[in-house]
Amino acid sequence: MFAALTVIAALGAEPSPKQVELLKTFRSEFIEITPGKGKYPKSFAMGRAKGPAAEQPAHKVTFDYEFHVAKYEVPQNLYEAVIGKNPSRWKGPRNSAEMFDHKEAIEFCRKATAMLRAAKLINVKQVIRLPSEAEWEYTARAGTTSLYSFGDDAARHVDYAWSTENAKSNDPPVGAKKPNAWGLYDVHGYLWEMCSDPWHDDYRGAPSDGSVWAAGGGKDHYVARGGSWKDKAAADEQLSAEVKEHGARRGVGVSLRADRGVNERNDQ
Repeated sequence: MFAALTVIAALGAEPSPKQVELLKTFRSEFIEITPGKGKYPKSFAMGRAKGPAAEQPAHKVTFDYEFHVAKYEVPQNLYEAVIGKNPSRWKGPRNSAEMFDHKEAIEFCRKATAMLRAAKLINVKQVIRLPSEAEWEYTARAGTTSLYSFGDDAARHVDYAWSTENAKSNDPPVGAKKPNAWGLYDVHGYLWEMCSDPWHDDYRGAPSDGSVWAAGGGKDHYVARGGSWKDKAAADEQLSAEVKEHGARRGVGVSLRADRGVNERNDQ
């Protein structure tokens, strides 16, 4: 369906009209994240004191900057427009893109940045990137302290997320469930969402400013957050804003949600 789209960004050419149309949609779907303004706190407690080792110790993270997060996981039509192919197993133009690894996710962000700049949809200081793990959890929680952004009752996940309990015979587009308070969809379960941070076994020594925890960690193992349609809703709180998994591998249960920020982070 999208075979006519080519890797123009890789060739350094201007995006095609079809690509510009998709890029404009992508650009319009970012949510401004404003820590410390309105009902959203500047700081939050990341991790769980009574959670598994990978989520301990709970620690305070404070944001001194604003950023933007895509309200949806990257859909397949956008991924193909940027990369030139659609590797996803479960096809659908507005289904979440899948079957790519962490390096390929970084490449998507790099090429999307170049294409958006070429189309004059972002300025030269702005970049598309993966979120830090702290940014991901802050935006997923949306100012709450409960297990989920919608409370502590896992039974309500059917309104907000896809899991083994409700995904059978469904092949949904992004955004089919309810969003959290920020207006972000599928954070509690569609596909696991990759972060920039390499995997660490726990939070000892983690940054307190929202930045990527780039030092140390497992080689070629990165954090993925949220949950997927392949997970049970109530099993080990798989759909909470507190579960993290190794996210470097390629698979049908892993995707990405893009951030847009200023190119001042040390991971860029």
